[in-house]
Amino acid sequence: MDLKSKTMPWNYVETFGKQIFNPNPGQAHLCQWPLKLKLISSVSPYFHKAHLILSADCAAYSYESFHSKLLNKRVLLIGCPELDGAGFTDKLLEIFQSNEILSIVVVRMDAPCCVKLADAVVEAVRKSKNNIPIQITTIFAEGEIVV
Repeated sequence: MDLKSKTMPWNYVETFGKQIFNPNPGQAHLCQWPLKLKLISSVSPYFHKAHLILSADCAAYSYESFHSKLLNKRVLLIGCPELDGAGFTDKLLEIFQSNEILSIVVVRMDAPCCVKLADAVVEAVRKSKNNIPIQITTIFAEGEIVV
């Protein structure tokens, strides 16, 4: 897909959510709202040339340094293929085909249900035919992290 020839509605932020970056110490490093994959428009302006982080719903709660070590200056998506149901991979594919995504970090738990999270990203990137670098980070329930 030729992204340069596609007209993107970057001027309609109010339609697609809020772009909010607060660089103040002690504040969340969120770049946008909403965060839930199911609620985000695939053509939201904050996806333009973005570095994404897709986190399992439970991962941020298990890793104390999630904001400072992983999230900083990345567009956060949260979800769970197990709980969110059908369409998870398709939504990611829409985002990857409609935007120039520079990279994606997948943050998953060391749990069988989280295998689907990484699989969904890999499948969506493959189907999009875009060369998006993927990093998979695993967090254990005890708070240990493996990158």
